[in-house]
Amino acid sequence: MGAIFKQLVRGREIPYDIREGYRKGRRPRLRDLIRILRLVISWLPNVFICIDGLDECPRRDLFELLESLRDIVQESPQVRIFLTGRPYVKGDIQRYFTKVVVIPIHPNPDDIMRYLRMRLRMDDEPEAMDNDLEADIVEVIMDKLSDMCVGTSVLTTLLVMYTYRKITCRFLLVSLNIEAILGEVTIGQRRKKLKEMARGNGLSDAYTTTLSRLKAQKKNRAELGLKVLMWVLHSERPLRAEELGHALGVEIGSQDLDPAYVPALQTLLSSCLGLVTLEASSSTLRLVHYTLHDHLLSDPTLFHSPHSTIAEVCLTYLNSRTATDLSPILRSAPSTMPLLEYASFYWGEHTRRGMTQNVKALALRLLDRFEEHISAQLLLLRYSCDIYLGPHSMEGGPRGFTGLHWVVFLGIVELVAPMLEMEKWDVNVANYIGSTALTLAAQRGQEGIVKVLLERKEVNPNQGDTKHGRTPLWLAARNGHQGVVKMLLDRDDVNLNQVDTEYGATPLSCAVGHGHEGVVKMLLERVDVHPARPIPTIDCSLSETWRSPEDPMRMD
Repeated sequence: MGAIFKQLVRGREIPYDIREGYRKGRRPRLRDLIRILRLVISWLPNVFICIDGLDECPRRDLFELLESLRDIVQESPQVRIFLTGRPYVKGDIQRYFTKVVVIPIHPNPDDIMRYLRMRLRMDDEPEAMDNDLEADIVEVIMDKLSDMCVGTSVLTTLLVMYTYRKITCRFLLVSLNIEAILGEVTIGQRRKKLKEMARGNGLSDAYTTTLSRLKAQKKNRAELGLKVLMWVLHSERPLRAEELGHALGVEIGSQDLDPAYVPALQTLLSSCLGLVTLEASSSTLRLVHYTLHDHLLSDPTLFHSPHSTIAEVCLTYLNSRTATDLSPILRSAPSTMPLLEYASFYWGEHTRRGMTQNVKALALRLLDRFEEHISAQLLLLRYSCDIYLGPHSMEGGPRGFTGLHWVVFLGIVELVAPMLEMEKWDVNVANYIGSTALTLAAQRGQEGIVKVLLERKEVNPNQGDTKHGRTPLWLAARNGHQGVVKMLLDRDDVNLNQVDTEYGATPLSCAVGHGHEGVVKMLLERVDVHPARPIPTIDCSLSETWRSPEDPMRMD
């Protein structure tokens, strides 16, 4: 406000109050400055106040600034205000100015090219430039960094004109790159910097500076900004704005979901200082540039146990009364629970990567009532698993698919033992095609889970699925899982020659048919294995109905 005052009184008599204040060694207080500004403005027929980069203003000062500007224009109709900043400050401006209109401005590639040519002409070190380097700079930035071209928008009113950078492209990042290159003083150094840009390694300083500013916000906003970055960085798929809002509104361990704790979208974006953007076409939140991903991962102290934190949020959400009260036969998540599908699909992935005692307790609470929980139905529908679902199960819920089956499917070995200790599930219980926990684990090659299950006396290692009679050994041999085959061969009670009912194939003939030489050798070392069985000529696997362990459960 002092800078605005200085410009308005240039060439004019300084008001007495201001001269006396400085003569006594003190600066005027804000309210005095506003009063005097009104007086100075009254002398002028028209006043245009322009403030650039409003988003750079610390939040603790932004509202005071906007309030001061509002007080000025309310009594000075000849004043017009022009502001620039990123989109998330639009809501803050509208709190103080009711007449605000947006005028979009989107620079195209020609605009970017003109900017680059202009900046190259204004090179402070022309001796450090030649024609080849200049051409390479333009080519790399236009081709490799074209996803950075960013637009601006303008808000104009009778009172306020506001410009914000609309994150459809990344013009700011283009500017940072060209400035970084021209900041070098030799051709060699500039070419080296250009190569770094082409590899996406040239924005580290800009990211570091912005993160420092993010952490310097008041405590709650800094924490929120870091949480947003953590979720966007570590989520298994891009999150929609409403999903992330609900995730950040969860109180870990609470049985109730209170929408009053869900932060507004503008609050989420503003807390990140432009490092996270909203993709309008899909309403998803993404990092401002792909290089930011590696920069954030390079600092292991930035986020504490991100997957544990996300798992706790997902499991708390699923264990809430709001979720458990939903019908288990719903075919989609209600609109009032936007995080329900993500939490259902991915809590297991985050749990596997961030197991803690609290995560384990929350997971066991969910699994204890898994068959009656909507997340079980959503999971089965998500995978289109006709292997699990009969026609009647779609209406009656996911009966026959227990929490034990799901934990084995996910491969979370740390949860299997405590689940068995609860003695809630029959370890030999079969799902709709008769697959037990052991057959699922053997088919997927999950050695740790197979080991835990085989240590239980009540486990039947020869129980095959009810559809084709395929035993754990048959499935492990067919898929070439030598570690599982060895564990089963080490037992005396495993039938080594049991055939499936569809092709009449034994574990040995199936391993031969699929070219698993290591498994074949292990089986032939056993004298009680009968080699005189037909080798199947067609694929007798379950690969069409089961996803492989390598298949990420993503929806990118």
